[in-house]
Amino acid sequence: MRRVAVLGTAAVILAWTVEVLPAIALVCTGSWSPVIGAADLVAGAGSALRSTYESAADQVSVTISDTAGSGDAWRVDVRRVDGTWNDDVDLWIVRTSDGTGGTVAGGTSYVQVTTSDQTFFSGSDDVSGIACRLRLTGVSIAVPPGSYGTTVWLTVVDI
Repeated sequence: MRRVAVLGTAAVILAWTVEVLPAIALVCTGSWSPVIGAADLVAGAGSALRSTYESAADQVSVTISDTAGSGDAWRVDVRRVDGTWNDDVDLWIVRTSDGTGGTVAGGTSYVQVTTSDQTFFSGSDDVSGIACRLRLTGVSIAVPPGSYGTTVWLTVVDI
């Protein structure tokens, strides 16, 4: 008697549909590099520096796109990622325009930019050209001379 081995295969086929939703996009453009020097002394040699410096009202431009339309609400969070920074100096940001399209709310009072995420402004639908201004405070002759830098991170969150 001959034995024959029969090998069989079984296949499991799983099928499902995945709906891929586009992610909301945020594009931020602009930079600010104030140079603080002798011309910023309040009353000439031996006096204090101005303590506050502001960028142009439209120094930074923010565009929100790829939303699902007018019912798609979002918020923009802000934080900073320091390179070389002096903790005596504070960085602030404020929204100075509504941009075009969609709706935007909040952010019209200065928000201190720290190393932790915090809400800056919110809105819905696609909006382009939202203008923002930056401010430095706490500048003084007590801050050692040097080059200081940080990066402002804006994050859009679908809500």
